[in-house]
Amino acid sequence: MEVVEVVTEEDVEEEQKEKQEEDHQAQPRPGPTSPRLPLEELQALQLALEPVNSQAARAYARLKQKLKQRRKPQLDCRRSIIQGIPGFWAKTFVNHPQLSSMISDQDEDMLSYMIDLEVEERKHPSHCCKIMLFFGNNPYFRNEVITKEYLININGYRVFNSTVVQWYQEYKREACSRRHHNSSPNFFNWFTDHNFTGSDRITESLPRSSVRTCGLLP
Repeated sequence: MEVVEVVTEEDVEEEQKEKQEEDHQAQPRPGPTSPRLPLEELQALQLALEPVNSQAARAYARLKQKLKQRRKPQLDCRRSIIQGIPGFWAKTFVNHPQLSSMISDQDEDMLSYMIDLEVEERKHPSHCCKIMLFFGNNPYFRNEVITKEYLININGYRVFNSTVVQWYQEYKREACSRRHHNSSPNFFNWFTDHNFTGSDRITESLPRSSVRTCGLLP
């Protein structure tokens, strides 16, 4: 099947703009009237790099969006197949090299009701990650989707938005008890507590699981 790439007016305009920038950057510049110090040369070079870096970032963003659209039919088909496999995500996490040690028997049973995992990332205006876990009917909580959104920086992940888990009464008491008396990294605590030790290990592993599912099954 031939793949036809659709080029929008915005793409054409953006490419024309970048061509103009390239032509402008290629024009000879007048040389310095007097020798400059190495730091001044370095500053001038950095200033010259800024429009090139901006151009590269825009081109990368467009390419990433095009590739995302090309992958969408296959990803939609994969999602549909996964949703038809009972307990797929529980088995995936149990076989994950980083997550397996953090999953209790109860976590595994709870995750057996999970039917989908989506991860969204954006770089602007700040680097953020949104993790969405979708569940079918289960005896633990009423939520169909549990979401956590993180700001990402050199210090790691910081939660700035999170779904309030609507636990059924039996597990509401247990979740509260485990939050106060058990700080071990597991999904029960990850759902209810943003700051326990080991939370980042789960957060960092979930995006990788969303794109490497096939290799994690037994």
